[in-house]
Amino acid sequence: MRKIILTLMASVCVFASQAAKISIERPAQKSATSFAVVIDAATYEKCHAEVAAYRDALQKDGLAVYTISADWTSPEEIRAELAKLYKSNSKKMPLEGCVFIGDVPYVSVQNAQHMTTAFKMNEERFPIDEASVTSDRFYDDLNLSFEFIKRDSVDNLRYYYKLSENSAQHLNPSFYSGRIHYPEQMGGDKYEATAKYLRKVVAERERQEKIDYMVTFAGAAYNSDCLVTWMDERVMLDEIFPQLNRNDHRALKQLNFRMNNYNMTYKLFAELERDEVDIMLFNEHGSPDKQHISGEGQIDSFNARLEALRYTVYSAIRREERKGEKGDVEGAKAYFKERYHLTDKFFEEYYNPTPSTKDPDDLNLEDLNTHKLNPRFVVFNACYNGSFHQPGYVAGSYIFGDGRTVVAQGNTVNVLQDRWTYEMFGLLTHGVRVGQYNRMVATLEGHIIGDPAFRFAPTVEGTLAQDMVTKKIAKGKNVSYWTALLDAPNADIQSLALRMLADGGAISAKELLNKYRTCNYATTRMECLKLIMRNGSCPESIAAVSEALYDSYEVVRRNAATYAWMLGAEELADEVSDVLINYPESQRVGFILNRAMEMLPEEVAMAAFDKAAAATHYPEKENIEALRKYQLRSQKTKQSEMEDLFNNEEKLAARISAIRGVRNNTYHEYVPQMIALVNDEAQPAELRVAVVEALGWFVASPRKQEIIAACEALKSTDKALMAEAQQTINRLK
Repeated sequence: MRKIILTLMASVCVFASQAAKISIERPAQKSATSFAVVIDAATYEKCHAEVAAYRDALQKDGLAVYTISADWTSPEEIRAELAKLYKSNSKKMPLEGCVFIGDVPYVSVQNAQHMTTAFKMNEERFPIDEASVTSDRFYDDLNLSFEFIKRDSVDNLRYYYKLSENSAQHLNPSFYSGRIHYPEQMGGDKYEATAKYLRKVVAERERQEKIDYMVTFAGAAYNSDCLVTWMDERVMLDEIFPQLNRNDHRALKQLNFRMNNYNMTYKLFAELERDEVDIMLFNEHGSPDKQHISGEGQIDSFNARLEALRYTVYSAIRREERKGEKGDVEGAKAYFKERYHLTDKFFEEYYNPTPSTKDPDDLNLEDLNTHKLNPRFVVFNACYNGSFHQPGYVAGSYIFGDGRTVVAQGNTVNVLQDRWTYEMFGLLTHGVRVGQYNRMVATLEGHIIGDPAFRFAPTVEGTLAQDMVTKKIAKGKNVSYWTALLDAPNADIQSLALRMLADGGAISAKELLNKYRTCNYATTRMECLKLIMRNGSCPESIAAVSEALYDSYEVVRRNAATYAWMLGAEELADEVSDVLINYPESQRVGFILNRAMEMLPEEVAMAAFDKAAAATHYPEKENIEALRKYQLRSQKTKQSEMEDLFNNEEKLAARISAIRGVRNNTYHEYVPQMIALVNDEAQPAELRVAVVEALGWFVASPRKQEIIAACEALKSTDKALMAEAQQTINRLK
């Protein structure tokens, strides 16, 4: 009997030990919403006092805080705990957000590139660490489901997962999240650095400052190359931050790489070190360890022209080298020799390069780590600046530095430069937390680095921040609350109301179109357009895009051009041609419209082009003729790619390459042939899978229903093909 009792006691002890691996400290108070601090056990032990002070500051700010600590062994443990909190608190204290502090595992995702803005890399060809997107949507979007692949062999915090084919295929985060992860490249004691950061956060929270100073920067070779884009930035900022439009030129400063009468990096650091700046927003090219600022610099001498040529040629050769066996270095050299009349001597420096020096037109980690960076919130509309999984990353240098920066928004991979940068941005002036803002504009790559619950003091008192969580529309409830805000005297309050109504299925496409037509706020019209496009190809989306191509706000016109490309609607051919020919000053709009023309059948596109060209008063007829030739070349390229795809005699690699191009170019007219190829069991299985995957990108196509019906009717013993078909169905529905 004694032996049995001892055995039983041992079993109980083992169970208790296992259960105690995850420690949960519950809130000391009740609040309208709750928040979770997820931290590894070692960091919690080393920074216990600072974590407690941070928790108290959050609770003082109206959040009920759970602290969850463990020696984490897998991301799934964390996701399960967050899911439990989210479910159990759904009615009493809904979980609105969480933060990951210290060595918390992170997930790199495969099979989800359609959830990014721009990232497209062949997951079969490239190494898994390069072809995956590191994303905390694994944790904060509980609608998604994943399949474990493996743990990284070098970085023990990195895990690889695949988005399941039967998962939801659109982002809709259940709550917001943020990362406080010290970059090892900065050196020193990571625990002391984390503790120091938390002390800074608590101090900044005590200040409760409003947004009254902001700086933006437009870098080289970005959408800032279009001056109309940069000019219209002010339109939006005046709408969403009216308090900045006052008699103080320091309140809102818009810097542009063209302002080259001074060293731009010097000027940027001068702005970053201003104690009064609340928000700094960068539109630039980036990498994990750099912010690329002014490109090649002003070309005002022979030597400058020579260096620009050298840069162009050598960059092209390096690209060929990186391709390995598939690259053609000698072919590239021969091309440039012929084009620019270069000799072998020109290339000697490439093979015997002088020691490289730090680019004075970049903000490097070394520079960032030696300056006090003070804007409380920094936004990087740039590639890779938010790569928290790297040993050193730009956003990490900002928040862990000696300045006052406590939170940043950045991307773990590349990002689309033509995206709507300022969507819902104005909510920050109403006391909405930065994490909540990021949730509203969710992408797979976009993350909050630092305290996601940080917020500025509201310019107008109210409960909007918590209402976004507690007053979601469900079963007809709260409709009247958001409907009333459609007439609010603020652009982004109206935009938020539209979003909440649309998410709750409480507003129609017809009502959204009417709102677009009657609204004087440019940013609200943009929100209307975006929400209408959720319906895909329909009379309201065609009408909205047709009108939006002539909107007074460049961002609306630019996105309308993108939607025209996605729709591939022949009904829009006349408007697309007219804007393309007669309004060339909007460079980014024109760039996208060229692609929209390519999506149309050749006879439709060229007939519309010729009609617009005949009616134009544009005097430079040779420019129009050159544009016409470009359109014809694009059509021929499209036809050539599709001929490769449908040619049974062509090599499989060439056919797959052709269909992968359809990710970026949804050729609607060829959908019936693509479907026929998928149904042809004589075709290579790999090719059929690639075609089905490509059809999943036709989210706004007028042929979307054809694709769904074909995938639903598909019958095959090939598991990969059937799984891809299911994913395409889920993406298009």
